[in-house]
Amino acid sequence: MQYRYQLASDVIRDGLGLERTDESWNVLAEVFRYDADHSLTISLFSEGLPFTEIEKLVLMAREELGPFEDRTLLPEQLELNDE
Repeated sequence: MQYRYQLASDVIRDGLGLERTDESWNVLAEVFRYDADHSLTISLFSEGLPFTEIEKLVLMAREELGPFEDRTLLPEQLELNDE
C-alpha cells in the first residue's frame, strides 16, 4: 500500500492536522494541533497500520505542524528516560 500525507486546516476544531492517507486519500491516521488549548493528539482510523508509518507521521508532525497559532512552540520532545 502506498501512503500519502496531507495538511488539513480545521476551523471547527480550531487547529491543523497532518494526515496519513491511502492512495485514494482516505484518512488512516492524524496528528492534530489544537490551537485553542495548545494540545496535540493522534487518532487512528484504521487497524493494522505499520508501526513505522505511525512513527514517521508523529516525527513529521513535529516539523510540519509548526508552532501554535499564537506562535507558542510545541511541547519539547520527551527523551526515552523521561517520566
